[in-house]
Amino acid sequence: MHSIYQTELTASSYFPNHITPRETEILQLMAQGSMNKEIASHLNISPETVKKHIKNIFQKTGAQNRIEALNKTKWLTTSRAGNQY
Repeated sequence: MHSIYQTELTASSYFPNHITPRETEILQLMAQGSMNKEIASHLNISPETVKKHIKNIFQKTGAQNRIEALNKTKWLTTSRAGNQY
């Protein structure tokens, strides 16, 4: 079982500009099929802030779209989701 701290260390070692805990939350919600407005509502942030986080994720991973970003970070969202059980 991974702690949040261990997941962050793993993320920072894989991506030079590490994926933040908030970006990981957004990735998890994206993986569940949530759209920007739904993510914003769930996290109590604005849709514009969600867009900024997604843009940062694209830059950090080199992804061109959501699917590519999710594929490149699948191990991150899978390991975090596994902690819920």
